[in-house]
Amino acid sequence: MKVTVNEVSSIERKIRVDFEWSDVEGQYNGTLNKLRKDLKVDGFRPGKVPPEVAKRVLGPKLGYDFTNAVIDSNYKDVLKEQNIDKFIDLNISAVNFETGKNFYYEMTVEFDPEIQLPDYKKGFPIKKTTYVLDKEDVDLYLDDIREHHAEVKEVSDGAQKDHYILCDLQETDTDKVPLVGRKITDRMLKVGEGIFGEPGSEALIGAKAGDEVHIQLKPKKGDKINYIVSVKRVESHDLPELTDDFIKNNFKTIENYKALREEVEKSLQREWDSRSEKEYLRNISDYFIDKVPMDVPKLRINRFLDNVVEDMLAKNGGKEIDDQKLREQYRPVAEREIRWYLIQEAIRKAEKIEVTREELDRKIQEMTEQYPQENREAILKYYRKAENRSHLENDIQEQKIFDHLKSVVKVKKETINTKDFRKRNM
Repeated sequence: MKVTVNEVSSIERKIRVDFEWSDVEGQYNGTLNKLRKDLKVDGFRPGKVPPEVAKRVLGPKLGYDFTNAVIDSNYKDVLKEQNIDKFIDLNISAVNFETGKNFYYEMTVEFDPEIQLPDYKKGFPIKKTTYVLDKEDVDLYLDDIREHHAEVKEVSDGAQKDHYILCDLQETDTDKVPLVGRKITDRMLKVGEGIFGEPGSEALIGAKAGDEVHIQLKPKKGDKINYIVSVKRVESHDLPELTDDFIKNNFKTIENYKALREEVEKSLQREWDSRSEKEYLRNISDYFIDKVPMDVPKLRINRFLDNVVEDMLAKNGGKEIDDQKLREQYRPVAEREIRWYLIQEAIRKAEKIEVTREELDRKIQEMTEQYPQENREAILKYYRKAENRSHLENDIQEQKIFDHLKSVVKVKKETINTKDFRKRNM
């Protein structure tokens, strides 16, 4: 036997295995005799069909079973000799078989890369942002509450400042020719607010349903923007005052304005704290992804993208989607997620991080107790399925990996006022 290896990449090998006919002749005869036992041919008793007749009758099946027998009995030893203990994809790409002549097969093997982790145990620098909630954020949220409970009336005698216009916005060039792909439908804008309070928006005053209004906005920064505003509806919103009576009637556990404001402030701060933690964990994973170069297995990418397409089809109710475009859009996401998964596996093995059955059961119990009594059996039933338990186990494992990494991180603190954050985005 002769083995020839072609290294396609750090994660892919093309291996050719050649045999002298004398090496495989015994398997060939064994396969032939096995098939002859059940072969029925007119003029011969079962199992007594002459070999040459059997070869003609069996035809391609004999070759198929024989080549499979050779490969099945051989390929694992070949991979072991090449120090390929685990593979994620194996394809037999070529077979050459002719009775009495040399036999060979080729296989292409793809496996996960070897991960060389950076020396992270001495600590590594990661930025962590603390967001300080600004008073204006609370005011804006309270305004949203008022808007949610507003009394809406249609306006027929023309829009005025602080009225709302439901419209289609079509961006145009300076000659009022519509620009392709620059149309926004069913946009709700407030007259006099934001960009629609900038110079050039005055033409919106007096607009009525059915009108087409041409406006040229002049932002403080950037070029002038031309729009055709197709007005569908004009509304006035009568906002309620956040009196104690209003609050009692609309919030079960809150009795006055002070308590409402405090609750909103706590809720918003929790959201910003959650954002801070997600960014912090993302920065940690990005550190490892940047430090650990690797080739990403094609099979893992394709499986990831297959799942994306499948999920999107389900969300679209089975409607046709642009499969190729979707795959192109999500390929960078797939590569990043797979890189991080493989790095996590390397960290898990290096640090001997495992999730015990007891930890998994305890987590399920904790999650179950967060639901009303009548829903708890359904939650327990959900986690009796192996697939769902496996997903939860992976989540717990990732959290344990992050907890370990956070214990050695050298945190670079940054504080941002949410008011500054809003200005950046604007």
